[in-house]
Amino acid sequence: MKKLLLSLAVSTALITPHFAQDDFKPLEGKRYITVDSDASKQIKKQFGKDAAIIDDSYGVSLIHIEANKITELSEFMHRNFRRCGGFIVHEEIEEGIQTLRTNGQKRWANAHQFMDYQIDQEDIVKPMIQEVEQENIANTIVDLSKFHNRYYKSQSGVDAAYSIRDSWVELGKNREDFKVEVVKHSGFPQPSIIATLEGSEHSDEIVIIGGHLDSINGQWGAAKRRAPGADDNASGIATISEIIRVAMKHNYKPKRTIKFMGYAAEEVGLVGSKHIANDYKRNNKKVVGVIQLDMTNYQGDETDILFMDDYTNKAQNEFLGSLIDQYIGVSWGYSRCGYGCSDHASWHRAGYPASMPHEATMDGGNPHIHSTRDTISQSGSHAKHAAKFAKLGLAFMAELGK
Repeated sequence: MKKLLLSLAVSTALITPHFAQDDFKPLEGKRYITVDSDASKQIKKQFGKDAAIIDDSYGVSLIHIEANKITELSEFMHRNFRRCGGFIVHEEIEEGIQTLRTNGQKRWANAHQFMDYQIDQEDIVKPMIQEVEQENIANTIVDLSKFHNRYYKSQSGVDAAYSIRDSWVELGKNREDFKVEVVKHSGFPQPSIIATLEGSEHSDEIVIIGGHLDSINGQWGAAKRRAPGADDNASGIATISEIIRVAMKHNYKPKRTIKFMGYAAEEVGLVGSKHIANDYKRNNKKVVGVIQLDMTNYQGDETDILFMDDYTNKAQNEFLGSLIDQYIGVSWGYSRCGYGCSDHASWHRAGYPASMPHEATMDGGNPHIHSTRDTISQSGSHAKHAAKFAKLGLAFMAELGK
């Protein structure tokens, strides 16, 4: 991916990275997916001749499936396993086989400590977290929910992505070290959005705070169906936007580079994040930490923040828990969400330390997602829960960005 070196007068760029040439066409022909083995037999039963299990190793199955069944598969995984996505789409069988073979090897990424997680940025973190305003998060959730849907193949999904681009450009308009990129993907129109706050001393080392920007409703005619996606995942994007706002207000200048990412096409197999993570791996990018903000505003459990402890990094999860104890003072714990349940899995699969702080356990999560009922009213028409995640994101940014 080319680094943006334009003047402040041009705050955005349209980039076409290497992966955009992969000719990915998710609704044509056949596709390969990797999925938890606990789901593979049910998928085979549901889709019959349209799905074939090729291999099963290390608790993950490789399945050959008709591409026009991908959206239906997304709804099936949500309905039966309460997973958003819950699978990873692969353009070629070789990539799927490689994922299967290395899944066991990637278990080292669960326990390996990538960083020295010392907490010593109190003078920076405390003033910033005091500036978090849940009203700003709520307003952004409402604004994103006004799009008919944010489906990856719909015009409204494209328009929503560009609206996020525009809002992030506005937040950083007075900073020469802040740029926003539009990342186009081949085969579908919705782009991913990446905002970069350049590091002053270790700019080649990258901290990522991301969340998916698409929404979905059901399996038939998803491009035309209403999908406000207030919690899933306008809440995560709104939380990221508030982190950016506060960082800009405090003129925060990291030593490492901070990247804020809004991923396209998460709901249909983590497609946008997988392309970006693969590109970073291919180019030997030094990613020192990743968090995924996917659904932050529906408090379905007594515990405030739940860290998914499968397909994530144990040491970084513990570090995030320590940040909560040090700076935020809310309750936290652990849950599990299964293989490929959100975009953190793309980074974990690429060998980077990734975490997913979530609003609730999978069983206690928002029952209204993937429907017309996923509105902010389900969270009391406020964003008090999401504000906790914004504070955590700010602490993560400052402590790793030092």
